[in-house]
Amino acid sequence: MRLVNVKNIWKAGIYLLLFEVTAASLKGQTEAGLSLTLSLQEAIRHAKASNQLVKVMNTEESATRSDVEDAKMGVFPRIHSNAAYQRYTKVTLYEDVLGDSRRIRKPPNANAGALGVEAAFNLYAGGRQKAVIRDLEHKNELACLNTKEQEAAIGLQVALQYLDMVKFYFQDHLIKDQVTRAETRSKNINAFYANGKVTKSDVLRADVLLSNVLLHETANRNDYRISNQKLNTLLNLDEHTTIIPADTTSLLLADSLEVESLLKDHSGAWSVVKARKHIELQENRTKLARSFNLPTATLFGGYGFNYPNTLVFPPVPQTFAVGVVGVRFTYEISSLYQNKNKIRSSRLRETALKEQKDWLEDNVQQEARALAIKYYEAVNRMHVIKKSIEQTETNYNIQNTKYLNQLTLLTDLLEADNLYHESRFNYIQANIAALSIYYRLLFTLGKL
Repeated sequence: MRLVNVKNIWKAGIYLLLFEVTAASLKGQTEAGLSLTLSLQEAIRHAKASNQLVKVMNTEESATRSDVEDAKMGVFPRIHSNAAYQRYTKVTLYEDVLGDSRRIRKPPNANAGALGVEAAFNLYAGGRQKAVIRDLEHKNELACLNTKEQEAAIGLQVALQYLDMVKFYFQDHLIKDQVTRAETRSKNINAFYANGKVTKSDVLRADVLLSNVLLHETANRNDYRISNQKLNTLLNLDEHTTIIPADTTSLLLADSLEVESLLKDHSGAWSVVKARKHIELQENRTKLARSFNLPTATLFGGYGFNYPNTLVFPPVPQTFAVGVVGVRFTYEISSLYQNKNKIRSSRLRETALKEQKDWLEDNVQQEARALAIKYYEAVNRMHVIKKSIEQTETNYNIQNTKYLNQLTLLTDLLEADNLYHESRFNYIQANIAALSIYYRLLFTLGKL
């Protein structure tokens, strides 16, 4: 009996262990999520297609397209149908004003009814219907521009986050090198201390520096994870998806010729393009306002059944059918003075929009030039820092050799190590800054 209990306990333990391993595995898959390797351009394209804000703009674009289709339906004839039945009470008749009264039945009887169809077709209205359609088409075109601008804005945010991840990726390698140097230095200093060649102060300072570098490594990895989460949000991916940048070694800087060619054309800047579209929209609204000063012509027709027959007198109790067709001309004379200020205000808005467009063009040109200057500055900084990396590396090697031979102080070695690390760190910062400025320039000029 005791052996049976042992076997049952053994089997239960195995099942419990398998369950825990399976649960841990599933939990790990849920938390870790999927890994996705993306280049910078792939990330931008993915964001433009799947970002939530872009989808919102696409929905608005579809709504304005439906408005255009609805306005185009207005050129078709308007058709109305009607059906009615009425029953009258007796008619009270008064002598003179309100004298003696008597009641009679409505001739020919108390019943009345009608059934008919009417149609009207606009022949001419001063171009009003066409102006309404064009107005909504301009709004649809503006919605399309807003969608493209939103795609470009999301693309810029994705590019900046992606470049941040690349920066943290390279910084992680630099920090690992610094950790290796700090660990080696700490071992050497402990060995020197064991042999009585250095004081306890050197050991403590080396350990403190190692701890600080390890904290820096943790902070950099956390920054990488946060940047990954932000990129997941922009790409509309699961929050646990791990994005692996594929362009860690293939991000090239644009040369001065490419940058100068970009600066020659700023007509595609989103603010300028939208300003031109707003001018077209306002010009069309001026045409719409002027259309109210022109006459209208409408073709109309109808056919119906009526009871009783009131075309004769006295009315007779019979149903008659009759049709009508004709052309109606109308002209609102009061529009000559009532509509004058509307046209004037619309033209003034046209002038204001054109002046605003000129200002926007100058502003875009100035902003693009400023970004180009900062781009050249970042590229030049990279060249300067690249030379300083060689110098600080040589200085570190000299100070390290001297310290190992007890010819210099630990302070000098640590300062040399910090300078070497800082120069390499600054090079990465300058490189990523130059790329970030370049993508801002593309967005400003409407080329992203």
